[in-house]
Amino acid sequence: MLHVRLMARPAAAMRRTFVHRDTRLVVAAALAYAIAVYLAVSLTRNAASVAVIWPANGILLAGLLCLKTCMGRKALIAAALPAGMTAFLANGDPWSLALAFPAINVTESLLAFGLLRYACGRRIVFTRIWTVASFVAICVVAPILPAAAGAMLSANTFGVDWTAALTTWYLSDSLGLLVLTPAILLTRHTNGQSERGPSTEAVVRHMVLLVATTLIVFSQSSVPLLFLLIPVSVLIAFRLGSRCAAIATLGLTAVSMIATYQGWGPVALMEDLDTRIWVVQLFCLVNLLTSLAVAAELAEREQLRRELERMSALASARRRQLDTALDAMSQGVCLFDSAGRISVRNSRFLEIYGLSEDAVPPGTPLSALKDACIRSGAVPERDFAAADLIANNDVEQELLNGRYIRIGQRVLSDGGVICTYTDFTTEKRAEDELLHRTLHDLLTGLPNRSLLVGRIDRAIEASGEGKAAAVMLLDIDYFKSVNDNHGHAAGDELLKVVADRLRAAVRATDTVARLGGDEFALLLVDDEHDCDAVAVARRIIETVARPIVIEGRPMRVGVSIGIAKPPVDGASTDEILKAADIALYKAKRNGRGKFAFFDAAEDAGVCSARRLESELRRALDEKEFRVVYQPIVSGASGEVAACEALVRWQHPELGVISPAEFIPLAERNGLIVGIGDWVLEQACRDALRMPTSVKVSVNLSRVQISDRNFVRRVAETLARTGLAPERLELEITETAIIDNERNALRVLEELTQLGVSVALDDFGVGQSAFSCLRELPISRIKIDRSFIDDLATDPKARSIFVAMATMARSLGMKTTAEGIETEQQRIIAALAGCDHLQGYLLGRPEEIDSLSFDTPALAANGKMAG
Repeated sequence: MLHVRLMARPAAAMRRTFVHRDTRLVVAAALAYAIAVYLAVSLTRNAASVAVIWPANGILLAGLLCLKTCMGRKALIAAALPAGMTAFLANGDPWSLALAFPAINVTESLLAFGLLRYACGRRIVFTRIWTVASFVAICVVAPILPAAAGAMLSANTFGVDWTAALTTWYLSDSLGLLVLTPAILLTRHTNGQSERGPSTEAVVRHMVLLVATTLIVFSQSSVPLLFLLIPVSVLIAFRLGSRCAAIATLGLTAVSMIATYQGWGPVALMEDLDTRIWVVQLFCLVNLLTSLAVAAELAEREQLRRELERMSALASARRRQLDTALDAMSQGVCLFDSAGRISVRNSRFLEIYGLSEDAVPPGTPLSALKDACIRSGAVPERDFAAADLIANNDVEQELLNGRYIRIGQRVLSDGGVICTYTDFTTEKRAEDELLHRTLHDLLTGLPNRSLLVGRIDRAIEASGEGKAAAVMLLDIDYFKSVNDNHGHAAGDELLKVVADRLRAAVRATDTVARLGGDEFALLLVDDEHDCDAVAVARRIIETVARPIVIEGRPMRVGVSIGIAKPPVDGASTDEILKAADIALYKAKRNGRGKFAFFDAAEDAGVCSARRLESELRRALDEKEFRVVYQPIVSGASGEVAACEALVRWQHPELGVISPAEFIPLAERNGLIVGIGDWVLEQACRDALRMPTSVKVSVNLSRVQISDRNFVRRVAETLARTGLAPERLELEITETAIIDNERNALRVLEELTQLGVSVALDDFGVGQSAFSCLRELPISRIKIDRSFIDDLATDPKARSIFVAMATMARSLGMKTTAEGIETEQQRIIAALAGCDHLQGYLLGRPEEIDSLSFDTPALAANGKMAG
C-alpha cells in the first residue's frame, strides 16, 4: 500500500505541473492571438476589407501543437473565440462579423492541427523533410474552405469582389500559418534534436548581413531587388539551421509587409496596391518554403553524418569486444586467409590441441599447423580433419586424450576459411548413453525389443546357412498379484531378480531381453548344432521358481514359456515372434509354469483369440471403438425414453467384432477400465445431441465397479461434458456385484448421491437377484429376455413376468422388458404395466446420427396398448 502511495505522488505532482504549465501557455497564446487579430485587422486591411497577413492563426496553431493535454487545447479554443471576438469589436466591426470571423479562423487552425497530427503524429520536427513537406501541404490546403467562407461574408457585408477577397484571405492565412507556426515552435524548443546550435558570433554575423541586405532592398524604389533576400535566407538556413531560418523569415515577412504599406522598396514600382500585396505575399511564401526546405535537408544530412559517426564508433567498440569475446569463447576459432595461413586464432583453439602461442603464430601455414598438432600429441599422425581448406565441411575428430571435437569449416567470399572447434565430449557420451538407453530396458539393463528384433533378423539370415536358433517368449506367472499385494516397488525388484536369473541361465552369446511389463524374451543361437531349447526352458522354469526374498519377505513366482524356431515357424522376425507368442498363450492355457512349442497345424485356431488380445490395446489407442444406441421406449406412449449405449470394435481387417468376443479379453488384461471410461464419455457427449427428455444408459463391468476411483471419474466426465446427472443411467449385472457386495453398495450409494440412476440388468437369471433389490439403491430392473421369449405362448412365463412387474412397482422401481421382437410381446408387456420396452421390434442399435426420436408406429393399428 505504501508503495502504491509513493508511486502515486510523483504522478500527481506531474499532473499539477502540466496543468500549471498549460494554464500559462493558454493565457499567453490567447492574449497573443487577440493582439495579432487586432493589429492585422486595424493595420493590414486592403480594398477588399481583408487583412493581407493573418498571423493569428499561426499563433493559435502553434499553441495547439505546444499544449500537451486535450483539456489544455480545449481551454485554448474556448479562450481564442472570445479573444478574437473582442479584437474585432474593438476595431469597430459589426457583431455578426465579430462572431463569424473568429469561428472561421479557429476552425481553420483546428483543421490544420488535425491534419498535422494525422500526417506527422504527436511530434512535429521541422528538421525532417517529410515534416516540412507535410506542414507546407497542410498549410496550403487547410485555409481553402475557411477562406471561401470568410470571403463570402466579406463580400456580402462590405460589397466587395468575392474573388479578390478570397485570394487575399487565402494567401494571408496561408502565410500566417507558414511563417508564425514554425518560428514559434522552433523558438520554443528543438523538437528533441540533439544538434549543437550555432555560435553567437555566427548568428550576429549572418543577421547583420540580413539586415544590411534588407536595408539595401527596401531603402530604394528604383531597382527590383526584392528576391535578392532569398539567397541570404538560404545562407542563414544553410549555416545557422532551422530555428534561425524561421526567425529570419518571420522578420523578413514583417519588414516586407510594413515596407509595402509605406510604399518603400521595389514594390513601389507597382501602382496597384493589391498587386503589391500579392507580390509580397508570394515573395514571403517562396522565401519561407526555400529556407525551411534547405534547413530541413541540411539537418537530415547532419543527422545522417552523426549517425554514421556513431555507427563507426560503435563498430570500433564492437571490434574490440569481438577480440575479447574470441578469447572468452568456449569454442576454438581459427581463421585462415586465402593462401591457407593462420590469420586469427583464439586461446581456446590453442588449449584444445595443447599448443602454445609461439607454436602457431599468425601467418603459420596449414602444413606447419598439422605438424604442431601431431608433435603436441593431440591427434594421430594419420588424422587431421582440416587438411583441405577448399570447401564447406563438418567433421568429427577424436583426440588421443579421448576428447571429441566437432570441426565446422566454412569458406568465405574472399577465399579465406573459418574453422570452429567445439568440444562435444559430454554430448557424445550422453549420445552413447542415450543410444544404450534406447536399445536397453532402464529397469533391468537388458536389451529391449528394438535390439532383440535386430538380433533375430541376423539369426534368421544365419539360419539359412545352417546355423540353429530359437526364440522364447516368457511371462511371469501371477506377477499382477505381487504388484497388488506388495506394491510396484516390490514388483520392480522382482523383475530385476528374474532378469539376473535369466542371464545366469543362458550363455553369454545368447540374448535376454525385456519386452515390457513382465514379458521377457530369449534368443538362443548355436553355430555348431541344434539349440537345446527344451533343456534351457526347463532350467529357466526351475531357476525362476526358486524363492525370492524382497524387503525381507519370501515370494514365489513361476514363468510360462513359448518357443518358436526359424525358419520352420517363420521366415521373418514378425512371424517368429507371433509364433512364439501363440506358443506362450498355449503354455498359459495348459496351466502356467510350463513351456510349449509352436505347432502350425495345432495352433491355427489359437491365432484369432491371441491376436485379439494383443491388438486390443492398439484399438483403444487408435480409437477403433464406436458406440451405437438402441432405443428404449415408453410402454404407454411409445416415445423414446432412453438409449442404451453399446460398444462395437471396428477392426481394420476383421470388420466389426462383437463385445462378447473382446469384453472378456479386456477384463482379463485390465483394458476394460479405459474402454469403459471412453464409452461413458462418448455416450455423455452424444446424449447432448438427444432431446433433453431422453436418458442415456451405459453398461458397467465388474472391474469398473471394483475400482475405487470410478465414481470420481463419472463426476469428472459429467462436469467435462456438461451432461446433467439425472440424464445418465448406469446398468450393472448381478455378477458384477456378487464378488464384493459391500464395495458395490458404497459405489452405488455414491452414484445415487451424484444424481445418477442405477439399473439392474439381466434381472431374474441370478440366484441372489432379490437380495440385490433389498440392499442396493437400484431405481430400475431390466427383466431378462429369457422371460420375454415365451410371453405369447406360455401362461407360466406371463405369470412370472407380471409378478416381476408388480413386485418392482410395489418397491417403487421402474421396469424395462428386454428382447421385445414381436407385436404380441409388446402388447403383453405393456398391459402388464411394464414402464419401458426394448428390442429389435422397437429399434435396432444405430449410430447417433441415424437415430430418430419421433414416436414409432409400433402396431398395425397405430395405437399403443394399455
